[in-house]
Amino acid sequence: MLPTSLPSDRPAARTDALIEMAVGLGDSRLAGEISRRQSVLVALSCLASFARKQLAFLQTGLGPWGRFETDSRYPLAFLSEATTRQLSFDLDVLLRTLGHREVANSTPAMRESLALADQLAVQALLPAVRHGLAEPATLLTYFQKSPTIRLIPYVPLAAIGVDFSALGDPVRLLAVAHEVGHHVYRQLTVNYAAQLDTQIEAMASPAAEGMVNRWPAWLLAWEEEIFADSYAALVAGPAAALGLQQLIATGRRTGLAEDDGVHPVDLLRPQILHTALKLLAEQGAPGQQRSALRAAVLALESSWQEQLAAAPAAFEAGGAVIGVQEGGAQLRAFVAELLGSVLAPLLRDEAHCPWSVGAEEPSHALAASLEQFSSFCAAQAGQPLPELALDEAQQTTGVVRFPGVDWGAVRSAGEVGDATLAALRERGLAGDALQAADWKAVFLAGDWTTQEGGSGIKPPVRRMGANPWWLTYVPPVQPPRRVVVP
Repeated sequence: MLPTSLPSDRPAARTDALIEMAVGLGDSRLAGEISRRQSVLVALSCLASFARKQLAFLQTGLGPWGRFETDSRYPLAFLSEATTRQLSFDLDVLLRTLGHREVANSTPAMRESLALADQLAVQALLPAVRHGLAEPATLLTYFQKSPTIRLIPYVPLAAIGVDFSALGDPVRLLAVAHEVGHHVYRQLTVNYAAQLDTQIEAMASPAAEGMVNRWPAWLLAWEEEIFADSYAALVAGPAAALGLQQLIATGRRTGLAEDDGVHPVDLLRPQILHTALKLLAEQGAPGQQRSALRAAVLALESSWQEQLAAAPAAFEAGGAVIGVQEGGAQLRAFVAELLGSVLAPLLRDEAHCPWSVGAEEPSHALAASLEQFSSFCAAQAGQPLPELALDEAQQTTGVVRFPGVDWGAVRSAGEVGDATLAALRERGLAGDALQAADWKAVFLAGDWTTQEGGSGIKPPVRRMGANPWWLTYVPPVQPPRRVVVP
C-alpha cells in the first residue's frame, strides 16, 4: 500500500536523481572528441551544475532562515518543483538530440535530415552573429511533432525541434530559420547585462512624438512571432514564404481567422514575409537579385490571394474585431519598422545571400526558389559544425568552430553567462537578503523556457516605456574570448 503522506525529502530525492543522471551521462564524454555527441554530453554536465546551484539558491534564500523577500504566489515548494520540471524537460530534449543520431535508434534518413537541419540552423544564425545581434552558439536539432526551439541559458546552445515529416519533405526544414529567429529575438530582449545604462536612460526618457500607444495590443501580442517570420524571410528568402503558405493550406479553412494570442492570424501572416521580401528587394539585395525577389513576391501574393478565396473579411483579436485590410496595413507597417531598426543590419547586408531569391519571370519564381533552396542544402554537406568544448580543467565551456569565429560565448560551466544574474545568485548563496524581483530573475535564469507548465512566471522582456525596444536597441560590444580545446 502506498503511504498516505509524503516524507518531506521525497521531492529532493527526485531532483537529486535527475541531477545524478545528468552527471553520469555528462561524465561519459570522450576526451578530446569534438562532435555532436560531446556537445550534448557537455550540456548535460553543465545542466547538472546549474541545477544544483539553482536549487541551493532557492533553499538558502527562501528556506526557514532565508532572507529573501517572499511572494505568497511562489512558495519554495512550488519553485523547487518548477526547477525540477525544467530539469526534466532539458534532460528529455538533450537526450533526444543524442538518441536521434545514434545508429541503434535511428535510420540513415533520420541522421541525414538532422545533419542538414544542424547546418541550416548554423547558417540561419550566422548573419545575426556577424552583426552582433546574437552570440555564437552550438545548434542541435532533434525530431518532434512540430517545429519548436528550446533556449538553454546555462550553456551556449539552442536545441531546435524539427517536424518528423521533414524526412519526406525537406521544405519543412525551412522552419529552422523561423526558430532561429526566436533565438535571436530572445538574445535581444532578455538580457540583464548588456547596455544597462542605455536601458535605464531609455526607460526614463520621454516618449518620442507619436510613439505613445502607437501599436494596438493585439499586434504587440504577436511581436515575437512577427520578428521570427521577418528574420526567416531575410535568411531564407521566398522559399520561407512559400513553405509557410503551403503549411497554412493544409489547415482548416475556418481556422484562418482564429487568434491564439501569440501567432498572427493565418489570414495575415504571409504578409509579414511578403513585406520583408519587398523591403529586401528595395533596400538590401544586390542589383542582380532585386528583380528576382520582386518577381517572387508578385508570385507569392498571387498564390496567396488564390488561397484566400472566400476567406473572412475580418478577424477577432484581443477583444477587438479588425478588418483584414486595416489589420494588414498595421502589420506591414510594424514589419517595416522592425526591418528599419534592429533588423536593418541584416536587411542591408549585401554579403548575405538568402537561401533562395526566385527568378525574374514570376511564373517560374516559386519553383526556382525551391530549387535554389535544394541547391543551398546540397552545398552544406560536410561543413564543420560549431560544438561545445570544455577547457583542460573542465571548468569553462564555450563554442568552437563557429563560422568566422575562433571563440564564442565562453563561460564557467553551469553559469548563464550574465554577470548581473551571476552576482545576484552568489549574493543569495552567501545568505544576503534579495528583493523578490531579484531572486525571480535568478530563478528564471534570463531565459530558461517555461513550456509544459514551467515556472508560471513570464520571463521579463525588456521594455522601453512608450518607446518600442527595437528603436533604441544598441548591440553589446564584447571583447573576443578564446576557448581552449581539450
